[in-house]
Amino acid sequence: MNREEKKRVTRKKILDSALELFAEHGYDGTTVHLITERAGVAKGTFFNYFDCKEDVFCDIQTFQATTEIEKLKDKSGPLLPHIREFLMEFVRIVPYTRQLVRAVFQSDLGNEKSLTSRLNMLEELKEVLVPIIIEAQKRGEFSSAFPPDMIADQALQTYMGVLILWGMGMGEDKLTTQMAVSFELFFRSLQP
Repeated sequence: MNREEKKRVTRKKILDSALELFAEHGYDGTTVHLITERAGVAKGTFFNYFDCKEDVFCDIQTFQATTEIEKLKDKSGPLLPHIREFLMEFVRIVPYTRQLVRAVFQSDLGNEKSLTSRLNMLEELKEVLVPIIIEAQKRGEFSSAFPPDMIADQALQTYMGVLILWGMGMGEDKLTTQMAVSFELFFRSLQP
C-alpha cells in the first residue's frame, strides 16, 4: 500500500470510528481519546488529520453529502425522488439525537474555527447542489422562476432550520419525519 492509500485508509478509520462512537455515546460522550482508541491510532495521528472532534463531525457530514449529491445528476428519470431519498438517508446516516444537535450547534456558534468549518461545509454542499437544481429545472421538475443558487440556499436553510428547531425540542419526535414533512413543503413550492 502506497503512502497516499495508507493516509486515506487511516482517515477513513478515524471517521468510521468517530461515527460509531457518536452513535453509541453521543457527541458529548465521545472524546478524541475514545476515537483514537477505537481507530487504533495514536492521538498525534488523529491531530495530523483533524484539529478537534468538531472537525471530524463536519468532515463526516461534508464527505457523505457531497459524495452522494454528485451521484444524483447522473440518475435517469425524475430527480426529485432521488433528492428526497438522499435527504432522508443523510439524516439516517448521522446518528442525530436532540442532545447531539444542540451540542454541535453550541460548538459551531461558540467557536470561530467550528463556525468557519460549518460555513465551509455548507458552501461545499451548495456548490454540489446547484448543478443538480439546474438539471431538475431543465427536466421541468423545479420551477425556473428562481435562480438555482437561491434554491440551494433555501434548501440548506430549510435543512439547518429543521435541525436547530428539532434539537430545541420542536416538531416530530423523529428527525426523519420532521425533515420529510419540511422538505415536502419545500419541494412542492418549487414545482412549476
